[in-house]
Amino acid sequence: MAIRLVAPPVAMAVSMVDARAAARANGNDQDAEIEIRVRAVTAEAEHFTGQSIINRTYEVTLPGFAEQIALPSSPLAEVVSLKYLDADGATQTLGAGAYVVDLKILPGFVARAPGTSWPATKDHPQAVTLTVVCGYGPDETTTPPAFKGYIVAKVREFFAPAGTPESPHLIRGLDGEKVHS
Repeated sequence: MAIRLVAPPVAMAVSMVDARAAARANGNDQDAEIEIRVRAVTAEAEHFTGQSIINRTYEVTLPGFAEQIALPSSPLAEVVSLKYLDADGATQTLGAGAYVVDLKILPGFVARAPGTSWPATKDHPQAVTLTVVCGYGPDETTTPPAFKGYIVAKVREFFAPAGTPESPHLIRGLDGEKVHS
């Protein structure tokens, strides 16, 4: 199984206004540096929790259908498509009724619908392609409070006066957001 990010998030997980306030910046002279820091801390939070904060699109490719196809992240916003190469090598798209999405165990997975079977595929390393959108929403207005609080606190720490100690405990605020699979 290979996972590829095909459309990264465009928006940041916190607003520039909130990030500037956390950085104690007046005006927009430091916006580029603040944005880099916000995106870095967001990536750290996402890695720690196994979640995508802002929507992004992934492709999961497999050499054939598996009993279950694991989702690359959570929360799942949308299954865009489930395509496969048929035995003749032609691309086919499965309808939504051919599979089910199970989110009982996060990050979740796609499985064949009850009473159905997966179609035969061409012998190819990328015979099956699942395209999904994962994330809480398109911008900072959908960022959960625990993530927003962590990101703002880490930006505040980064831009604090020299000699200000960092808190090794901030990450613990994300414990409740971790995806265990």
